[in-house]
Amino acid sequence: MGMRVTSSSASWASQSASSVNNFQTRQQGLKDLFSTLKAGDLSGAQKAFSEIAKVSKIDPSSTLGQLGKALSAGDLSGAEKLATSMQASRSSAASAAQNTAQAQNQQVASVLATLRGQGGSVNLMA
Repeated sequence: MGMRVTSSSASWASQSASSVNNFQTRQQGLKDLFSTLKAGDLSGAQKAFSEIAKVSKIDPSSTLGQLGKALSAGDLSGAEKLATSMQASRSSAASAAQNTAQAQNQQVASVLATLRGQGGSVNLMA
């Protein structure tokens, strides 16, 4: 018995690969954007932003959208401030996610310890 690949499966796989590639391009674009802004390279930052815009729909009212407007206007200082704000926001979100994961791990460890204290057997059929 083999697995049949239908046209809808192939289409889904192609869309998934495209989404992954777009995500990777966006992440690399953000890295490039932040590093060019840190270096004070306006034209490099504008180029990095345009690469991000090719693979992402950017909400003009978002911080990234505002950063793009600042770059278009040649406002390097404003773009740098917005980039700093974005990085701080991303950092705090990552920290919160890490704290949540640690709390969940502690809960799992506690449940396992409780189960082990009951003889380590659990009747999953009950």
